[in-house]
Amino acid sequence: MLKSRLIIFFSLFTFIVNAQEKPVTATLNKKADKLFNQALENFTLQNYSEAILLCNKAIQVDDNYIDAHMLLADLYEEEEQAEKAYQLYHKLIKVNPKFPLSYLGLATHMYENANYDSAQFYIKKFVPFPDWFARKTAGLKLEKNIDFAVEAMKHPVPYKPINLGANVNSIHDDYFPVLTADLQTLLFTRNLGDRRTGNEDFFISKIEGSGYSKAKPIGAPINSDKNEGTASISVDGQYIFYTYCAEVETSCDILLSVLDGLEWSAPKNLGPPVNTRSWETQPSVSFNGKTVYFASTRPGGFGGSDIWMTFYNNGKWAPPINCGPEINTEKDEQYPFIALDDKTLFFVSAGHPGMGGLDIYSSKRTNNGRWQTPVNIGYPINTNKDEQSFSITSDGINAFISSAKDGGFGGLDIYQFELYKDARPEQTGYVKGVVYDAVKKNKLAAKLELIDLATKKPVIESRSNKTTGAFLLSLQGNKNYALNVSLAGYLFYSENFSLKEQNNIEPLFLDIPLTPIIAGAKVVLKNIFFETAKFDLKPESVTELDKLVQFLQINPKVRIEVSGHTDNQGKKQDNLTLSNNRAKAVYEYLVTNKIESSRITYKGYAETQPLFDNLTESNRAKNRRTEFKIIL
Repeated sequence: MLKSRLIIFFSLFTFIVNAQEKPVTATLNKKADKLFNQALENFTLQNYSEAILLCNKAIQVDDNYIDAHMLLADLYEEEEQAEKAYQLYHKLIKVNPKFPLSYLGLATHMYENANYDSAQFYIKKFVPFPDWFARKTAGLKLEKNIDFAVEAMKHPVPYKPINLGANVNSIHDDYFPVLTADLQTLLFTRNLGDRRTGNEDFFISKIEGSGYSKAKPIGAPINSDKNEGTASISVDGQYIFYTYCAEVETSCDILLSVLDGLEWSAPKNLGPPVNTRSWETQPSVSFNGKTVYFASTRPGGFGGSDIWMTFYNNGKWAPPINCGPEINTEKDEQYPFIALDDKTLFFVSAGHPGMGGLDIYSSKRTNNGRWQTPVNIGYPINTNKDEQSFSITSDGINAFISSAKDGGFGGLDIYQFELYKDARPEQTGYVKGVVYDAVKKNKLAAKLELIDLATKKPVIESRSNKTTGAFLLSLQGNKNYALNVSLAGYLFYSENFSLKEQNNIEPLFLDIPLTPIIAGAKVVLKNIFFETAKFDLKPESVTELDKLVQFLQINPKVRIEVSGHTDNQGKKQDNLTLSNNRAKAVYEYLVTNKIESSRITYKGYAETQPLFDNLTESNRAKNRRTEFKIIL
């Protein structure tokens, strides 16, 4: 609130300077003027109690001293003595009904205390005054905010927050909740100290039955005796980006910790160019871990705290890019949260039209990379108080927020609510499973690549957990994916997710056995595609074919047989010819890409080696396949 108070108060002095006549706001009494200047000095130093005392003394000397009344009203607002501020504004109007800042002060007071109709009345009183500095800045913005709030109150959005309960919330402030994509792990911040100095640590709660388990500290080496603030957990729960503040007075940095088996690694500072001497806070990682959004007061922004983004490429974090004037304003933008659709950015702002304080907004990224005009997500989600710590689940339906509502457990509590449809991001899904040795059954730390078949580029590059073998990858609708899983000493695993026509994505569960490189071992190449009844390789087959080339390059002593297979439909001779030609097409691609022909044979088997019966179209589709077999 201090910033808005300063704007209004110092607008007074601009008004005085620009006035052509001697201002009626000043005093001719030297004693009152001296006391006022001392009060002003304490105000700028935030010594509010002393400033209040000095203002009252100045008013006792000259009761018509408007400057002193105005500053005193601002101080009462800052000290949350709203009724005293309200009385002073009315007194100012009686002293000088032609002094415009009295109406601006009253409109601001009413707006900040959610009395929007009265705020609208007083801002309309202020508008007719001449076009001076305060009218063009604070006044115009306030008028827009008030008009927005009045309309928002007339059209409330659905909002039924549910407290997450005593297993998550405590007598302390609990806030900044984020979840893994499978909705099984909740990570949040708890302030074990006071709100000024803080002692922020991270806590984790797991889904148990229909509720959450008792939250436990994430522990060392992430939690420390310093402040660990807002965090962002990857979709698979394998790494955490978070804010670390060594001292309250110094700048904060963004750190990264990775789950190494069952233990978190020692945190690593992202360093320059991401972290600077300014404040870098509140990270939010994208669905593929390649982009981090964060708030920063670094130079080059639009004012206050801005939302920035950085990309991970070739093992380094790129110089951050400001999200631009569509998102950022001259005031503070904070707490970014990028949805898993990679298009919808939620954040809080004091600079866009809102209900007062910090409101939650969303913006969609267009195809050209620009952000659309942010949309306030509405009342009563947003109020005249500061809203923050917003996040949303991978299905785009349920949202989480922190609030100090009546009936809570103490301080800020975490609440869940169903976000209304118009504010939701696009729905996403995920594929989840375990990678293990097909023979020994032990869990494996394998490389996983999720590839967009349209662009032939990896969308996600990840590894399964070395202890549990677990992995989880986010899937977006309207795309066709290839999944490749590989590990030295094993045949690679191939899978296909055809989601081109799907907007609603159900979770997929996939356990992946990796077969050691031994004679007779086979791999079904699920991302080799042909036109119906033809043997010309489709362009989207290149990704899988290049993986096979790479496998043969890494294992130069391996020899393989490429085989083609059909279902039992059609003539046997036609099927034999088709399957043989399809196997040959793969053979020729490998030879063209410098794999020695002596290492490869090919053969068509038609319908003679089905994997499933041919009674359903689904089974027949699985039998129509291309394979390779090790022939050491």
